[in-house]
Amino acid sequence: MILVVGWDGASLELVEPLLAAGDLPCLARLLASGASRDLRSTRPPSTFPAWTSFMTAADPGRHGITDFTVPADGYGLRFVNASYRRMPTIWRLASDSGLRVGVYGFPATYPAEELNGLQVCGFDTPLGSSQARGWSHPPDLAGRLRARYGDLAVSGPDQSRIGPGWHGQALARMKRDIGQRGRIAADLISEGDHDLFAVHFMESDTVAHHFWQFTDRSSPRYVGGGFGGAVRDIYRALDAELDRLLTAAGPAATVLVVSDHGSGGASDRAVAWNSWLAGRGWLAFDDGGPARAAEAAAGLLRRTALSRLPRRWQARLFGRARAGVGTLEAARRFARIDWGATRAYSEELSYHPAVRLNLEGRDPCGIVRSDEREDVIAALTEDLLSMRDPFDDGPVVLSVDKRESIYDGPCVGLLPDLLLTLREPDGYSYSAIPSRGGAEKAGVRRMRPDEITGERGTSMSGSHRSRGMLVAGGKGVRAGSYAAADIRDAGATVLSMAGLAATGAMNGRPLTDMLDDDTALTPPAVDPSNLEQAAVLHYGNPEEAAVAEKLRALGYIG
Repeated sequence: MILVVGWDGASLELVEPLLAAGDLPCLARLLASGASRDLRSTRPPSTFPAWTSFMTAADPGRHGITDFTVPADGYGLRFVNASYRRMPTIWRLASDSGLRVGVYGFPATYPAEELNGLQVCGFDTPLGSSQARGWSHPPDLAGRLRARYGDLAVSGPDQSRIGPGWHGQALARMKRDIGQRGRIAADLISEGDHDLFAVHFMESDTVAHHFWQFTDRSSPRYVGGGFGGAVRDIYRALDAELDRLLTAAGPAATVLVVSDHGSGGASDRAVAWNSWLAGRGWLAFDDGGPARAAEAAAGLLRRTALSRLPRRWQARLFGRARAGVGTLEAARRFARIDWGATRAYSEELSYHPAVRLNLEGRDPCGIVRSDEREDVIAALTEDLLSMRDPFDDGPVVLSVDKRESIYDGPCVGLLPDLLLTLREPDGYSYSAIPSRGGAEKAGVRRMRPDEITGERGTSMSGSHRSRGMLVAGGKGVRAGSYAAADIRDAGATVLSMAGLAATGAMNGRPLTDMLDDDTALTPPAVDPSNLEQAAVLHYGNPEEAAVAEKLRALGYIG
């Protein structure tokens, strides 16, 4: 049996001090006789594209899940789900080749696939109920599990209102969910005779986002207090469940502990990208009275709804809105931009520093001609690389990459034109803050205390890093510490362990340096190029509102 355990946001750098302190005995035993390596994440190093790259053994330009949203209707946005994925998963290929497969709790898997086995989708399932259409396969599985265990343990703590007492309640909820999910997964393994079983744990990501300020004394956001051991406690709980899962899988199992990206601390410095672009002449704001009044009214309504209405009512309110939630989110990101005078703009996402061009023929009010795209990119790149941090005179942007220089495939056009790599001053990442017209043209400023509470719409103290980890052990694995690989390669390696060859559409390759030579590979029973792609499931307003609420609570959207 192959057991895959996803620890979201984990890295070797993060777990090594815990290993040295004896806090992770199960992982330590696995490392003592197994293999380990860093895993390079996707750009952005974010949950949806990274886990989908693992699950398809391919890059976002090929599989099509480039972020939580995709551009739609000009300058609008649409929230995505697994139906937007343009490549089959390794679970599907293994299932179609006759293997029995179980998948529990992975993000970006809704709606569930019809596997030879079972699947329960992750936190991003809309409506938040085990009765939601597409939550599981078989369709009644989620309901049966809920009746048996009381809770599927995939939603996580409510992160919408973070005030006094929240951190203690959230930490207790995360520990409970880890134990509950481990118990459910172990029971499913013991009862199901699976060839391949995968289970995902989100709590290692959540604790990094919300408890870094208590743990890291060097952080510019350090506050101390009674939660200094929170990260350690969550990893201890994860380690205990890893032990339970290995026991259920049996001594002959091969196990992989995989993460989608790493975690680190966020600085108290932030960038208002569109204000900076405006100050350099790349973007213009419409600061007229009507535009300002409309933005103020919409912002007041949105803030009131998010701060005062019960959570279950918020999705109903936004779900009944005449405009879709994606449209409202786009309006928030691009407030008061004068498109007819703008050549470049940013979505201002902390986890995804990037710039889009306002291209003629592609964008409704595009003014950059296709024949001048390269010249505009060259000039904009020079400007970005010259951007300085006023607090230490260091560069803000280390490199600027065109999307087509990073990825290939039919879905590259969904990505921003330029992807930025930012410096991390003193080891801490910049955050993005919303631009509001002509202010903050210098680009970087220190954040106010009310902007770093971690409550939705504000910045969290922990952020993503580009390197996750892979730890493997058991049958067919050669012990040792290996060079860094890509997360897509980890997916291809799972296929290889199952005796299946990577396909031509994949650009992930099995990590054969850590596998026995005698692994015989056969092509998947069904040619992935001949698989009929599922029709894209566009969310209705209620479903989109529910998904947006979950992403907002996790800090991925504002």
